[in-house]
Formats: sequence, structure tokens, C-alpha cells
Amino acid sequence: MQQGGQAMSSSNFADAVTAYSIVTKEQPSFAEGHFNLGLALFESGKLDQARPELAKALTLKPGLRGANLFLGLIDYRENRFKDAETHLARETAIDPHSAKAFMWLGVCRLAGNDPQAAIEPLDKAYALDPADPDILYHRGHAYLLVANQSYDAMFRLNTDSMRVHQVLGEAYAQSYRNQDAIGEFELAVKMAPHQPGLHEELADQYWVVGNLDKAAAAYREELEIDPYAATSMYKLGSLLVLNHGAAEGVQLLRKALHADPSLSDAHYYLGVGLVATDQAQEAIDQFNMAIAADPGNDRAMLAYYKLAQLYRKMHDTTNQQAAMQNFLRMRAETRERQDRHSTQIIRNRSQLPVDHPDLASIPAG
Repeated sequence: MQQGGQAMSSSNFADAVTAYSIVTKEQPSFAEGHFNLGLALFESGKLDQARPELAKALTLKPGLRGANLFLGLIDYRENRFKDAETHLARETAIDPHSAKAFMWLGVCRLAGNDPQAAIEPLDKAYALDPADPDILYHRGHAYLLVANQSYDAMFRLNTDSMRVHQVLGEAYAQSYRNQDAIGEFELAVKMAPHQPGLHEELADQYWVVGNLDKAAAAYREELEIDPYAATSMYKLGSLLVLNHGAAEGVQLLRKALHADPSLSDAHYYLGVGLVATDQAQEAIDQFNMAIAADPGNDRAMLAYYKLAQLYRKMHDTTNQQAAMQNFLRMRAETRERQDRHSTQIIRNRSQLPVDHPDLASIPAG
């Protein structure tokens, strides 16, 4: 058993098979020996030989963890998805903390063209291990397939409905086809001018293409329809503080944060507005709150830059240098990350465009 374990650790599966075969020959009623032999054969790609060893382990010890998992994986690889699902469901009952068992159960259901049924086990896998990239991929894929099924049904009902134009606008927005997105959202707004959310989505796209007056007007229309729309308050307030409307923007941002404290980026824009309205000390507090909410994001980096500017005006050299060092550190990390990876930024409903760090000029001194 020790020799087999060492061979498995070194990915020397042939030697592991040899060692575990000796174990099963000398102790044929030792379930773990058959399980380890089955696992070594599985890793060697000898699925037909692995299956009886894993089955033997379960016969000797029905509650043995892992055996059903690998039997399910063998069935999955051989395209016997229903058999695989049976084994994997048994594994989740034996070991309800096995994220991989739940993941593969969901994957089998995806392979069987049942994405709706796949979501439940994939959600359980995610709850058990939210940082596993395989689980994240398969879970996202399942939700995407279910969404596509829903959209297909919607298109079949009416190819020219408000919802069809809305979803097309959202799809264009996600793929950065902003003018196409604007066209679809404008059609949707024309068809349903009082539908909550539509004017905000249209305003977002106006902002992205730089049509700030239309963006502000659309956010105001959204607030006419839904005066409690906190994200529209936040976005309109942020737009105003950046575009010669700081006093009104500050009021809207305060109101948005009161309604929804989770809009942490609003602290940054509130700080910008407070600087413009000569409220430097409160601006410093807001920039620090923006940094504390998420110290690693781009908004925090820009908040450090704004703090450095404020401290410079206040002749606070110590804090100015500390803030500038943090800004330069984060900007260097961003550049390195961009050099290593080609990333596509997908914004959620509450996110606004972030200035590129290279656009910030470094103050002298």
C-alpha cells in the first residue's frame, strides 16, 4: 500500500498498479486495496480493468467514499450518462461534502441535455468549493444554457416584442457593440416607455459612447418611472459630478448610498463631487471609504491618486507621498496584469467605466 501510494504521488501509475495488485492478491477482502487498484487503473486509462476493481470495493464496503465517483466517471467517459448519474448520485449521498461528486453529477445532466436539472448539483458544488474554476465553468455553462432556452422560447412567442429588443440590447452591450445596443434599447423604450430598468440600460450605453447629455436625460427618465432606483441615482450622481453638476450629483450620491450602502463605488464619486464643492476633509473620508470597500480594485487606485492631489493642496507631504506610493504600486500591478493576460471586463448593473490609470498625470513634488 505504501509503495502504491508513493507511485501514485509520482504519477507512476504502472508501478502503482503492480503494488496494489499484490495487495488485492494477498488480501482479497480488503476493500481499500481494490479501490486503490481501480484508481491506479483509471489513471492509467485502463477503464475496463478499473471498473471491476471499483465495483469489488463497493461490494466489500458499500459506504466506501470515492468508488461511486470513479465508476460514474468511467460511465461518463463511455457515454453512459444515465448510469454515470446513478453512481454520482450515490456518491453525493455517501459523501455530501464532495464538491467534485456534485459537479460531475451536474456535468452528466448537461451531457444528457438537461441543463435545468444540472443547476441544482452545480449550485451545491459551488457552495462547497466556490473557488474551483471547473465548478465555476460548468455552473456558468448550465445557467447560460437555461437562459438560452428561455430566450429561444421568448423569440418563438414574438420576434418583435419589447423583451426581445431588450435582450438583444443586453447581448450587444456585453459584446461591446454599443451603437447596436443603443438601437435595440431605443426600440424597447419606444415600445414600453414606462418599463422600469429600460431607460437605465439605455443611459449606460449613451455614457459608454460619450453622449453624456442623453445619458443624463435617460437616467432622469428612469427616476421619473422609479424614484427609488438606487443604481440610477448613483449613476446620474456620478455623471453629474464628472460633468459640471457637482452640487446636484453630491445630493444624489448621498441619497443612493443611504438607499443602498452596498454601492461602494459611490464613495469614490461622492469624493470627487465633494472636492468640486470645496469639502476637502469629507472628500478624504469618502475616498478612504472607497478604498476600504475593495482595496484591490481600480476605483481604489484612482482614490489614492485623488487623495495624493488633495494632500498636496493641503501641504500634507507625508500623507501625499503615502497615497502616491499606493497609487503607483497599484498602477504597476495593473500594467503587469494586463501584460500577462488579455482580459475582457464585464460590468454589472452598478458598475461605471473606470479611467485608465495611465490617463492620470502624476503631480510634481
